[in-house]
Amino acid sequence: MKCSTALLVANALLALAAGTTAQAQTPAAASVPSRQGDLQHFRTEFMARDRSFSAAARAEAESRLRHLDSTAATLSAAAFELELARIVALADNGHTAARASPRSSRYNRVPVRLTPFGDHFFVLRTDSANADLLGARLVAIDGKAVAEAIAVGRTLAGGTAGWRDRSVAYFLESPEQMHALGLAAQVGRATYRFELPGGAMVERGIGGQAPGPNRDRLPAGRWLYPHPLDPEFGTGKTLLTSEQAAWAFQEYEMPFRWRDAPEIDGMVVQFRMNRDAPGRPIKEFLDEVRKEIRARHPRNLVIDLRMDSGGDLNTTRDFVRALPTLVPGQIYALTSPWTFSAGISTLGYLEQASPGRVTIVGEGVGDRMEFWAEGDLIELPFSRAVIGYSPERHDYKTGCKPYRDCHQAVVRNPIGVPSLDPNLIAPWTIDAYRTGRDPGIEAIVAALGKPRT
Repeated sequence: MKCSTALLVANALLALAAGTTAQAQTPAAASVPSRQGDLQHFRTEFMARDRSFSAAARAEAESRLRHLDSTAATLSAAAFELELARIVALADNGHTAARASPRSSRYNRVPVRLTPFGDHFFVLRTDSANADLLGARLVAIDGKAVAEAIAVGRTLAGGTAGWRDRSVAYFLESPEQMHALGLAAQVGRATYRFELPGGAMVERGIGGQAPGPNRDRLPAGRWLYPHPLDPEFGTGKTLLTSEQAAWAFQEYEMPFRWRDAPEIDGMVVQFRMNRDAPGRPIKEFLDEVRKEIRARHPRNLVIDLRMDSGGDLNTTRDFVRALPTLVPGQIYALTSPWTFSAGISTLGYLEQASPGRVTIVGEGVGDRMEFWAEGDLIELPFSRAVIGYSPERHDYKTGCKPYRDCHQAVVRNPIGVPSLDPNLIAPWTIDAYRTGRDPGIEAIVAALGKPRT
């Protein structure tokens, strides 16, 4: 049965309001003043500092906060925290967020890690007991089509649908959180339906593991890297080994890297962040790449930003601006919904430097041309919810010219480009991922094999 997103959200709100029903978890009486303390802190440290809400969204957020004030004592811990997340998400801004990863460390979670490819979620990592699910596509949860759960999960984060999906998996992996919003029938477990890689369907009840000291708080993109790192699972099972993965998903511990690329008569330079990493200053890496370009004389260059989560846009600005002077051929920028924050800024500076020679390949980036950022994280004192506020505007279509509230770095070095959408569509697919292929590089190879028009 098909349901509209509005109806799904309305149903979830009804479930949230039903905190006093028999199925709901009743908070301890001692938590009531704690809830009020969290709400006060939320108002003074988040709402008073954030500027990303429209006037209408802020009015709705204030109305929802007043309602939460009056109902906080009736809600489970999960329901209370999820409603705060939905209030934050009304800003509809990717950086303005109640962080899903820290939240997942406080509620139960099944030992199956899900990752979106397009509109579908696939299993990339499990414990040993569920290893047969590796590569499977999630179809339903407790008899509800997964589209219903995704629609509700998207209300917990702001920004584009592609960006919201980066945190939806944390919600789908927690029966406790899904129960709080009326999607899972039980707090402790859920019945998941999967389509296996061969097409067979399997339905399995999976219990949520209680949070503990080994519970990971890793970013959702971590599961694309087969590199072993799962204290909660013990050794864990992954769909691929590191050796089987495409080069883009190898060496997880390397924040930026490069390789020769004879298949494109060039080099590939990959950024996974735009800031210093422990023992790896980004300036040293950029100096190394400049030196290698001058020594190797590549004709073409690929800048891979697909897993670039951001950092400091000032670190890579001058580097990408100068690239058109360093290579004689084409410059390709690989992007995806994981490309975010300073990763998007880097793309903007590159496109602006030489729009006729830069080809964007892949999928749309994880934010819009105008967004708010440059804030900080707060932690609510009792629930421990981690929330990011956003006080400064970025506008990459106009170069911030109409505004006086833009981030000063982009006022001094504006970005003004018509679009950052891909010129060549080349999304990661589960089939490409499973076989270690790179659709972006394949699209570039194909493009270079044809005369440019």
